[in-house]
Amino acid sequence: MRPDISEMIVKFVDVEAPRQMRFPPELRCPTPFMDTIEFGPTELRAIEWLELPTDLESVLSAVGKFPITASGDRTRITGYASPI
Repeated sequence: MRPDISEMIVKFVDVEAPRQMRFPPELRCPTPFMDTIEFGPTELRAIEWLELPTDLESVLSAVGKFPITASGDRTRITGYASPI
């Protein structure tokens, strides 16, 4: 079952304050980028972390190895590591 999520909070590496964005971003652009309404094309490596307003630990464990912090009803993703 897909969680009902419409926004996320993103902390960019070179920006002091986290930013609220729509979720999901567009990922059909060149591989290392996402396209956002708020900021246009953004390199994925420019993201320090992103936070979603729900507990996604069980969903994320099924699709890959994500360094996450679950806190109540929020999940913060701080990176991605290949399961291989």
